[in-house]
Amino acid sequence: MEAIKQMGRNAISGFVLLMLFGSLLVCEAQQKNKLTKEQYQVIEGAFKNSGKDQTLIFFQTIDYKSWVHLLYGDYYRQEGGIALCSFEVPGLERAIDQLINHVMNIQVKEFEPKKLGKRFVLIKNLKDQPYLSITEPIIIGEYSFLLFKYPNSESLRVQKKNKEGEWVYECSVPLYSVFVD
Repeated sequence: MEAIKQMGRNAISGFVLLMLFGSLLVCEAQQKNKLTKEQYQVIEGAFKNSGKDQTLIFFQTIDYKSWVHLLYGDYYRQEGGIALCSFEVPGLERAIDQLINHVMNIQVKEFEPKKLGKRFVLIKNLKDQPYLSITEPIIIGEYSFLLFKYPNSESLRVQKKNKEGEWVYECSVPLYSVFVD
C-alpha cells in the first residue's frame, strides 16, 4: 500500500515538474515575440530628427522579407556601396552581407505603446493614410537596419550606434517609390 502511495506522489511530482518546464518554454517563446529594449531604441532613433509631432504606424511589425534580395543584385549594389551607403564605413559591408540571414528570421511582433514614444499613433485600420509599416529592427554589431514601408514607397534605414549608445542615421537605401498625380 505504501508503495502505491509513493508511486502516486512520484507521478504528481513528475507532472508538476513537467508543467513548470512547459510554462517556462511558453514564457520564453512569448518573450521572443516581443521587441527588445534595444529594438525600441532603434525605432526611436529612426524618428529622432523627423520634425513630425505625430507618426501613424501600423500596430505590429511586418513579416516582409522579399526586399532584402534587392541588396544583393547589381542594380543596387556597386563596388563602393549600396545606394547612399558607402562601404568605406568600417564594418558596414560585412553587416549588410549578414543581413539576409537575419531578415529570414524576422517575425510579426505587436508594439507595446508604453515602450514607444508619444509621437507614435498605432493604427489597425489600413484605410488611415498615410501610415507606416516597419519590419522588426535588425541589429548586427554596431549597425541596425529598419525597413520603412509606406503605401507608395519602401526604404531601408541604416543606423549606427554612437559612443553615447544612441542609434543615429548612417545611410539609407531607397528600394522603390511610386509617384501619384
